[in-house]
Amino acid sequence: MSSTEEPTRGADASDSVLAPPTVAANGGGAMVRLEAVRKSFGTNLVLDGVDLSVDRGQVMVVIGPSGSGKSTLLRCVNLLEPIDSGRVFLEGEEITRKGTNVSSIRQRIGIVFQQFNLFPHLKVMDNVTLAARRIRKLPKKDAEARARVLLARVGLEEKANQYPHQLSGGQQQRVAIARALMMEPHVMLFDEVTSALDPELVGEVLLVMRDLARAGMTMLVVTHEMQFAREVGDHLVFMDEGKIVEQGVPTVVLDQPQEERTKRFLRRSLQLADSLDELHIDDQEGGVE
Repeated sequence: MSSTEEPTRGADASDSVLAPPTVAANGGGAMVRLEAVRKSFGTNLVLDGVDLSVDRGQVMVVIGPSGSGKSTLLRCVNLLEPIDSGRVFLEGEEITRKGTNVSSIRQRIGIVFQQFNLFPHLKVMDNVTLAARRIRKLPKKDAEARARVLLARVGLEEKANQYPHQLSGGQQQRVAIARALMMEPHVMLFDEVTSALDPELVGEVLLVMRDLARAGMTMLVVTHEMQFAREVGDHLVFMDEGKIVEQGVPTVVLDQPQEERTKRFLRRSLQLADSLDELHIDDQEGGVE
């Protein structure tokens, strides 16, 4: 998948199977838009009036400390969690209004989680094609033909007849990505998809995500992989305590953060990546400095 010369996004025709379906624009370039979204679990306010817009073909990367609301944000976009107030739009259509066909909406929004969630008793081919056959009523022959193309694109064509336990964690996550792409989503959500992987397996998953971005897929990615954010992201959002603290071009936010909270988060992240020698416990904030 690597190359000595970086192609422009969408330039490689062989990646067309990874691209989203062609859809008509609805009132501008926003694929996903959130307006003043609030979400609580009991007395815990997790999303505090979040406004966010993800343009078509854009890769938006969301970073932030644990508990900042990043994963809940994705689950609200995919309607896995109901919002308390505010509105969520997909391609100009409000999907949080009463009477929304949730099943139809989720077919347009692919999501990949930290855990692979593959059916252990099904072979890779059946894991990838099951939803397309049952929900979209795709004939088995057509579903398997598309699945073979997708598995080839994620480097796993030869694993079609194996079971999940016969695969590495990175391979299982790539199967999960292929499964999501089977539904021909218009936007892909990734929730810390490399967090459960051994370090040497992270790269193979990030390369698939990079190629997906180059093919023109709109992506909303929650991650702690700062290099991915820097190289693949078009826009970066830093969240803390349910709010967007800072956002902008990834290289600018990562190299020249303006908000003190962003600076502190990035400083800690870089220190942890480099060395533990200069860290100490901050009892008041419950973190490290």
